[in-house]
Amino acid sequence: MSVTLKESAYHTIRKRLISGEFAPGSRLSDDSIAREIGISRSPVREAINQFVSEGLVEYRPRCGTFVKSFSKEEMSELWDVRIAMECYAASESIDQISSDELIQLTEINQEILDLVVECRELPNQIADLDLKSRFLEFDSAFHLTILKSAGNSRILKTVQDCRLMTSIFGPTHSALIVTSEMLLKSHQEHGLIIKAISNSDRNNARDLTTNHIKGARDRVLAHMDDEINSIENDKN
Repeated sequence: MSVTLKESAYHTIRKRLISGEFAPGSRLSDDSIAREIGISRSPVREAINQFVSEGLVEYRPRCGTFVKSFSKEEMSELWDVRIAMECYAASESIDQISSDELIQLTEINQEILDLVVECRELPNQIADLDLKSRFLEFDSAFHLTILKSAGNSRILKTVQDCRLMTSIFGPTHSALIVTSEMLLKSHQEHGLIIKAISNSDRNNARDLTTNHIKGARDRVLAHMDDEINSIENDKN
C-alpha cells in the first residue's frame, strides 16, 4: 500500500516531535515544513490538524498552531494511565501469550543486557544519545509485545498514545541521564515480569509491572522538578 502525502507529512512531523526538534511551545509552520519535505502545504496542513485532534498540537486563533506544553501534573496523569493499562495487560496476557512472543520478550531483554555491557565501556558508565535511543526502542518493543499479546486493541492504542505524549512532552533524550546500573535494573525487572507471565502468576505480573513503570515515572517527574527549580533559580 502506497503512503499518502498526508501520511508522509504526519510521520515526518511525529518523528521531529519525538526527537525534540519541534519542542513544546514551538510554532508549526505548514509552509516551512512543506518546503523541507518537498510537498504542497495542503497535506502538511491535514497532518497538523490530525495532531490537533490528537491533543499534541493546539490551534490559537490569529496566531497559528503550536506544540502543546504539558505540566508536571498532566505528565503524571499520563503515567498513571500507563500503569493502570499495562498492569491489566500483563495479567490478561497470561491466558493469550504465545511461546513465540515469550521468546521475543526474552530476546529483547537480552538486547538490553548487551547494552549494559556496552554502557560499562563509556565514560562514567553513562549512556550516550545513540545508546539511549536504542534502549528506549528495545524498552518500547518489550512493553508493546505484552500489550499486543493481551489482545485488547483499545488498551494498546491508549498506551501507545500515552507513550508518545510522555516522549514528546517529558524530558528530552539528551537531558535524561541513563547509567549502566539503570539499564541493568530494567533488564532484571523485565526478566521478573517474563518469569511471572510464564508461570501464570497474575498477582506478581501486575505488581512487578506496576513497580517497574512507577520507577520510570518517578525518574521522569524528578527530572521535571529539577528543570522547574532551575528555571526558578535563574529568575531569582
